[in-house]
Amino acid sequence: MSTLSQEEQELFNRTIRAAERGEVWGQFNLGLSYYYGKGVDADFAKAAHWFNLAALQEDADAQFYLAFMYANGQGVPRNDQEAVKWFRHAAEQGHAEAQFHLAFLYLHGVGAAKDIVDAIKWFRRSAEQGFVESQFQLAQLCQRSESLRWFQEAARRGHAEAAYRLGELFINGNGVAKNAAEALTWFQQAATAGHNQAQFQLGLMYATGHDTPRNSTLAARWFTAAAEQGNAEAAYRMGVMYLNGNGVAEDIALALRWIQLATNAGHAGAQYELGMLYAEGRGVQKDEREAVKWFGLAAEQSLAPAQHELGVCLLEGRGIRAEPAAAMRWLHQAAVQGIAGAQYQMGRLYRHGLGVVQDLGEAREWYRQAANADHIDAQHVLGLLCARGEGGAVDVAQAMGWFQKAAAADHADAQYELAMLLLTHANLTTDDTETVRWLRCAASQNHAAAQYRLGLMYLTGRGVAHSCLECQIWMERAATEGDLRAKEFLQLIRKETWFRS
Repeated sequence: MSTLSQEEQELFNRTIRAAERGEVWGQFNLGLSYYYGKGVDADFAKAAHWFNLAALQEDADAQFYLAFMYANGQGVPRNDQEAVKWFRHAAEQGHAEAQFHLAFLYLHGVGAAKDIVDAIKWFRRSAEQGFVESQFQLAQLCQRSESLRWFQEAARRGHAEAAYRLGELFINGNGVAKNAAEALTWFQQAATAGHNQAQFQLGLMYATGHDTPRNSTLAARWFTAAAEQGNAEAAYRMGVMYLNGNGVAEDIALALRWIQLATNAGHAGAQYELGMLYAEGRGVQKDEREAVKWFGLAAEQSLAPAQHELGVCLLEGRGIRAEPAAAMRWLHQAAVQGIAGAQYQMGRLYRHGLGVVQDLGEAREWYRQAANADHIDAQHVLGLLCARGEGGAVDVAQAMGWFQKAAAADHADAQYELAMLLLTHANLTTDDTETVRWLRCAASQNHAAAQYRLGLMYLTGRGVAHSCLECQIWMERAATEGDLRAKEFLQLIRKETWFRS
């Protein structure tokens, strides 16, 4: 019970006397006093009594309160039919909030038969009086051409969900001309009012530069706001931003905090990132078993990168006992979702018969899928299979094409194999300059076999000017890298007088 001032107490006493005389204003206000506990102890039963007396005298506000009490079982037994009756009495007198509640009951078939037409009628009457919740409900029920008007009316009166819906309409061009600037305005209004999804949407727009200039700082601001309200996707994205120093200063501790918050909500992407942190020992002590745990949780949610990592762990026995057959199952799930690394691993499994029956044709097909996705290791191996006729016919042209793709990406083995293909197939090149170029590229990456071959090219003067000195330099480098042929060559030339450095 709230304490009244002397003036308020005098007014309250007059209210009681008026109510007892049957004056409607006194009955209604005494009902309010009992309902809210102002000047008296709150008492829903007494509030309902006085509201009922005023309602019988056609007081619309009293009818509304009485209906509300029947709908919620306050001071009277819950009775949806009585609620509908009294809401209708108030609604017919133009009570906007009663019209809203009556429409809502018709919409859901509570206390009366479900009637969409009547629901729309009462929402419309209430909306036209400026009742914002009715405007929002009407926007969802009427035809698209009219819904825009009511979303705008509600949004202009500060309805955050209506502003967010307008943002969605304009960003997607759904029933309106696509307008990113208009969408941004409405999303900002909703986000500023604390609308979680609008905050996330703003963050996404600024992070991706989709329909608005990219701004990582603003992306971080809105993702943080959404994440602080429990948005798991926003928390995950903030974690990634702190990991990469994107829009915020790189901070592994903060990254870990946001990622863990997202994992607590079961976010698959966050589970995968946490697994990667444990696998790499970044921000946490390296723990391959813990990494496998998080990869497994994300993989069970069909996250393809996690399925790939889990498959590799099972294949190589990292943090878990090696099980090629189990590895194959996870890698296959990731591979069919387009993960190139998993497609490459599927090629390895079939090529070497790990967890499956060896099938070079199947291996070749998986390598091809990965190679088409620009996986350079797959391009190199596919070149080898084509050159050797493993899993299909020998195809030198295909081999050369795949070696060239991987070689251009600085893959040393592919650079060497391309050079050897040029050496052994005279029809592929008119001179040895190209061969030497690729041998030099691979040799510069300490590829021992390429260093040995490059030494021979200098010895024989193929594609380069003859130079015993350059020959010796490359042979020594190859020997240092462990090439036995280079070691034997160096031992030989030390005994021969014809070789002059």
